[in-house]
Amino acid sequence: MICLRGINKAYCEKNGEERVIFRDLDFCPANGERSVAILGRSGSGKTTLLRIIAGLDVDYEGKYLFEGEAQAKDMAAAATLRREFIGVVPQNALVLEDRSVLANVELGVPKGIDKKQGAHGCLERVGLLDRERTSAAKLSGGEAQRVAIARAVAKQPRLLLADEPTAALDEKTEAEILTLFERLVADGTRIIIATHNQAVANWCDSKYEIEDYRLVKV
Repeated sequence: MICLRGINKAYCEKNGEERVIFRDLDFCPANGERSVAILGRSGSGKTTLLRIIAGLDVDYEGKYLFEGEAQAKDMAAAATLRREFIGVVPQNALVLEDRSVLANVELGVPKGIDKKQGAHGCLERVGLLDRERTSAAKLSGGEAQRVAIARAVAKQPRLLLADEPTAALDEKTEAEILTLFERLVADGTRIIIATHNQAVANWCDSKYEIEDYRLVKV
C-alpha cells in the first residue's frame, strides 16, 4: 500500500546545527505485513515517520508512493489522501475539550454514514459508550486516548497510523484495543504502530527499528 524510497529528513537546531533524522530510508511493507510495529529509541524519528506517511510533514527528500501513485509534497494533496484513506491516532490524544465525547468521534465519521450511529458503534468498540455525553475536558488521559482511537476508526480508513496508542492505557484496556485492531486488520485495514511497548510490537505481523537513520526489519 505504501512505499517510501530514499527518504532524507533533517531539522535545523536552534544553534544552527543540522540534525539528521533519516538518511536514504526505505520502507515498503509487503502485502502480508498487515500490522507493522515501528521501534526505536526516543528521538529516533518514529513520530516523524508516521507524520510523513500521514501527509502531515511534506518537508523531506525522496519518493512516497501510495498504492503505486507518487504523492506530491503538497499539504492540500496530503490532506485529501488523509481524509479519504488514512486514520491517525496521535501520541498525545487531541480531543476538543469544548465538545462531548460523542461529538469528538462524530468528526471522524465519513459522509454518507449516519454520524451518531457510526460514532456510537466506535465508542462501544473502545468501551466508552456510557461516556458519550461527557465533556471531553473531563476525561482521563486513557479515556481521551480511547476517544482518539474511536475517532480514527470511525473514518473506516484503509491505513491506520497509531503513535504509542496504548501508552496511557492499563493492561486490560490495552488488550481490548489490540482486539479492536485485530478486527480492523481482519476487515482489511492495514495498521502501522510506533511503540515502545514490546507486547504491542509482538502483536504485529512484523517489526522494524530505526537504526542509523534507516529502517531495519527485526
